[in-house]
Amino acid sequence: MSFENAKANLKEFSKELNLEGLGFDENNTCILGIDNTFSLHLTYEPNSDRLYLYSPLLDGLPKDDKIMLKLYQRLLEGSMLGGQMAGGGVGLAVKEELILLHCVLDMGLGVDASALRRFAPLFVETIEKWRKIVTDICEGKEPEPFTLPMPGGATPPIPGQTPGELPGTGGGFVKV
Repeated sequence: MSFENAKANLKEFSKELNLEGLGFDENNTCILGIDNTFSLHLTYEPNSDRLYLYSPLLDGLPKDDKIMLKLYQRLLEGSMLGGQMAGGGVGLAVKEELILLHCVLDMGLGVDASALRRFAPLFVETIEKWRKIVTDICEGKEPEPFTLPMPGGATPPIPGQTPGELPGTGGGFVKV
């Protein structure tokens, strides 16, 4: 049943992209090219009823140790609780010199057929922003601050603001 839900999600997503006929291959994977810049991989895992979305951020790791350390630090900061990774995380394959950003969508009972269609734009935007950050770091540049639209129109925290601090309150947490 869950694989049928994953197929229905992929079908809805393909309609959104005007790419009729997208489907999973024999490995339950579908790979899409995004603007001839990077690939978006969708893999359904039947043992967990999950649809994994993942995409490369970097192909070929920096050789300079200082740049590598700065890159790792920035990736770890961004992946804290999935905050800057669309709720997902980042993985590293040193031997393959590959860094991937990944997210997971549950395809179990109760998930509607438009979950992928709704989530994919945020994921692609996140990939694009992280690819720019990673490229800037590898080129020795200081990356721009990371920002994404927040659900419900909320404003992102101001850099340097204490978590839970309301702008103009002087700090601290709000008691509820």
